[in-house]
Amino acid sequence: MLRVTLRGIRAHLVRFLLTAFAVTLGVALVAGTFVLTDSINQTFDKLIDQGTEGVDVTVRGQEGAAGNAGGSFDAVRQGLPLSLQSRLAALPGVQRVSPDLQGSAVLVGKDGTPVRNGGAPTLGFPFTADDPVVHIVEGRGPVNRTEVAVEKTTLEKSGLQVGDSTRALLGGTPGPVKIVGEAQFDAALAGATMVLVDPATARAEWAADGTTPSFSLTAAEGVSAQQLKATVLNAHIPGAEVVTSAQVREETRDAIHKALGFITYFLLIFALVSLLVGAFIIANTFSMLVAQRTRELALLRAVGASRGQVLRVVLGEAVVLGLFGSALGLGLGILLGQGLQALFATQGLQTDGAPVLPRTVIVSVLVGVLVTVLSAVLPGLRASRVAPVAALRDDVAVPVGGVRRRGIIGGVVLVVALALAVPAVLADPVKWPLVGLGAALLVIGSLVAAPVTTRPIVRIIAWPFTVRGVVGKLARENALRNPRRTATTASALMIGLALMGGVSVLAASTKASVSDLVSSQLKADYVLNGGNSIFPPTVGTAVAELPDVAQVANIGFVTSKIDGKGASAIAADPASLLATVKMDVTSGTLAADSARDIFVSKSAARDRDWRVGQTVSGDIGSLNGQKLTIKGVFADSQVLNGPQVIFTRALYLKAVPQSMQGDYLLYVKAKDGVDPAALRTELVDAVKPFIVVSVQDADEFTSSQADQVNQILGILYGLLALSVIIAILGIVNTLALSVFERTREIGLLRAVGLNRPQLRRMITVESISTAVFGAVLGLALGLTFGLLVQHGLRTQGLESLAIPWGTLIGVLIAAAVAGVVAAILPAWRAVRLDVLRAITTE
Repeated sequence: MLRVTLRGIRAHLVRFLLTAFAVTLGVALVAGTFVLTDSINQTFDKLIDQGTEGVDVTVRGQEGAAGNAGGSFDAVRQGLPLSLQSRLAALPGVQRVSPDLQGSAVLVGKDGTPVRNGGAPTLGFPFTADDPVVHIVEGRGPVNRTEVAVEKTTLEKSGLQVGDSTRALLGGTPGPVKIVGEAQFDAALAGATMVLVDPATARAEWAADGTTPSFSLTAAEGVSAQQLKATVLNAHIPGAEVVTSAQVREETRDAIHKALGFITYFLLIFALVSLLVGAFIIANTFSMLVAQRTRELALLRAVGASRGQVLRVVLGEAVVLGLFGSALGLGLGILLGQGLQALFATQGLQTDGAPVLPRTVIVSVLVGVLVTVLSAVLPGLRASRVAPVAALRDDVAVPVGGVRRRGIIGGVVLVVALALAVPAVLADPVKWPLVGLGAALLVIGSLVAAPVTTRPIVRIIAWPFTVRGVVGKLARENALRNPRRTATTASALMIGLALMGGVSVLAASTKASVSDLVSSQLKADYVLNGGNSIFPPTVGTAVAELPDVAQVANIGFVTSKIDGKGASAIAADPASLLATVKMDVTSGTLAADSARDIFVSKSAARDRDWRVGQTVSGDIGSLNGQKLTIKGVFADSQVLNGPQVIFTRALYLKAVPQSMQGDYLLYVKAKDGVDPAALRTELVDAVKPFIVVSVQDADEFTSSQADQVNQILGILYGLLALSVIIAILGIVNTLALSVFERTREIGLLRAVGLNRPQLRRMITVESISTAVFGAVLGLALGLTFGLLVQHGLRTQGLESLAIPWGTLIGVLIAAAVAGVVAAILPAWRAVRLDVLRAITTE
């Protein structure tokens, strides 16, 4: 039976390769995902190890209970006084003590723009000659505020050299600097930039309050980390936590892996979609192969092969197919992983190396083989159950009744799906689990009912081709000959385009909602935007001093927990917000009587049973157990990015260490009668020294938000394109098998006068009809998904429904073009058939 299996593969080598490629692309995305995430983990592991080089013990402040609620890698910690350095240095067994000062430092490059990588951090550190982590490779270290040393890759990106003069934003202070040294950090910075300053400047900019989150201690020769830790613990330093560097590395590594874990899940979802589409192709291909080989399989049964042996032949071919496709997918996945690395590098996350771990190889091969074998099980069972004598009849027509039954079952599933999803999405709050279940049933119902929709939809699609003559009619009838086969082939394309259509609707609705929100809720004349970077609060101070400015609202981000549960929060002055943003107060007031007054959104108040006047316990930044009073409830405001809680600026400045303070937006309201153009000039001049801040009016702000949506949309389209490519391969496969199946018929058509161009056109129209049919089903399903999700997210700011008709029509046209491309190989084979041999084919 092994020889029979291998002979079957050799006899259908081209179809084997096409089907294997469907497996290859899905496995490639799985392997590429693991290569990317392993490279990210490896990069950060090296970064962590290098960053703690020479450190044995860390003395750090207590962690705020809010911890990493905001998704940050670094927990917000209570500060320790800098004066503690001398006490720690005097302890026995301590060789070196340094305060861990760090903050934002942005350099202006040779081209006059900020040196940064997307959203990657712009890091500043103090430099000391005995620093074991960073060393100078050219020039010298900085000694005053006007001098900096720049890490090697950052210097290369800037286009500057040692000895050049430029400007820099160090903490909250802009000013001229001279590059006096090039520094070397012996690990990749994952896209971050690094600028080194002298210790005095570091203290002035990042520790003006006289505190630091931690101290790094190096043990003297012969003293272990555990011994040094015990010594420091015995010193009984109030408010301090003492840990070894090994513990710090492990904690930091776990936090980063957890924070970046969403990348793995995100990419694996698209890999799953590609594998699902590939499974349709494999199942369809095996079904057709089994149908075409009924005589061969029947002879095997007639000469003594059991049902189990016939099943093993089919599954054996699937195993070989899965192994071959998985091997190709693994190799392609390594290249894809490197491509994904380059893609993420454009967003500021640069990684080092492309590791291929044993887990990547094992999982990729297992997934590929498992998907292939499972897809071949039903065709294999069908082959094993046909009686030898009955199988000798070459009759594989699908009963119409079977199609009707599938239509009835699929219709019932669709009705149930809508009955679950629509009430769930109309509920307040939205019942997302039921919406998800309804969406899944919509997909299942569409797949089951697809054959019954084949005839009416394909007739409409093929109509323009039928008016030109008999060729179009022949193509239409070929597509309608086996509704199940056409529907299965089109369903593979349907899945990818359903997701693409749903994403398009959501993206268009997001852009429209942002535009509507800005026009209806933004009262400010200008928005100061840091893009992917936060900017120092001193920007707001400088802008507020301009003579033509009436109000400035600083919008800062802060991690928080209220009554032990994380809450999305911003810090802003309520009076300034009311002047620059339309805020609908549903109860209470937006006036703060004390720093610990807070304001909550309507949806948060409903979900958490909050009311005006209630006192809650809050953890904000590094402050724990704060007694907070709810002073007002406001309607959800998406122009502020939908915060659940608004804290006062006074509490924010107290809760967040100075080195971590920053704003991501600034709303500016002009005084009455001020010329907007004149104010813009003042604002541009005021923020120019701060480098990263741009001045935007309402239209420009809307456009910048739309650009971010377009970037995400581009990534999603790129990932979904893999499933579409697999679906196109499925059309190629189906047509190729269909041409083989209709060899005698094609020979007869040629004999009665059908010429080669007409035959080529017939197969092309058949391919176009199948591809556009799949696109119609997919876009209809995608529109349904988009409508449901948009309606469910109305309270989250997605208030405006926008359907991108141009995009959807473009997808239909692209599907028709894909149909033309898919027909090239099958049509080429068909026109090369020898007429006489084709007529005599059984």
